Amino acid sequence: MYNEIFSKVFRWLFIGLLVTFGVAYLTLVNVINNYNLAVKLFSGGTYWLIAIAEIVIALILGVRIYKMKGSTAKVLYLLYCALTGLTFSTIFIAYELSSIIYVFLATAIILGIFSYFGKNTKIDLTKFGTYLFMALIGIIILEIINIFLLNNTLNMILCIVSLVVFMMYIAYDIQKVKLLSSMGVPEENLAIMGAFQLYLDFINIFIRLLQLFGNRRD
Repeated sequence: MYNEIFSKVFRWLFIGLLVTFGVAYLTLVNVINNYNLAVKLFSGGTYWLIAIAEIVIALILGVRIYKMKGSTAKVLYLLYCALTGLTFSTIFIAYELSSIIYVFLATAIILGIFSYFGKNTKIDLTKFGTYLFMALIGIIILEIINIFLLNNTLNMILCIVSLVVFMMYIAYDIQKVKLLSSMGVPEENLAIMGAFQLYLDFINIFIRLLQLFGNRRD
């Protein structure tokens, strides 16, 4: 029973990542030789509009996912992935392609290891949800503060702590999918919600690893 739902979760996760990195690459190709388009996309109101749209979609998926039609959930999920791809195009500008590929593979391995742990462990990880959420809020607050401090040591510490938190979130989210599946939650909606949560985990781990180990372009 669980194998079928996890197959759908990871299928949608793969599709979401494909959309994100596909949009990121296509955006890069179009803006790299078009200065005006780059300015419109990455500065001023457009960038903030994209960021706000991502937050709104994430909130809608988080609150309404089990009450909306499966088709609506899929559209919102893919739209979120596409919007993330627009902002992700800056990564291809800032970092060498080889670094991006290596970090992507490393992130995929981490996802596989902690997904396996979450699926097979006998430990009840759901009780750690509150602590993980509190840790995440603390990280976000400190990252906002560090925007003004520009402290490299604090940034490195936050990257490492974030990696640990999101690795644990992978196992937690996998176990939550198992729990909700056993409670009879609609499979189509659950697959999108599981994919979305793992997508967020993957992207955050990818970004942190890239910050720690990625080679920037000269």
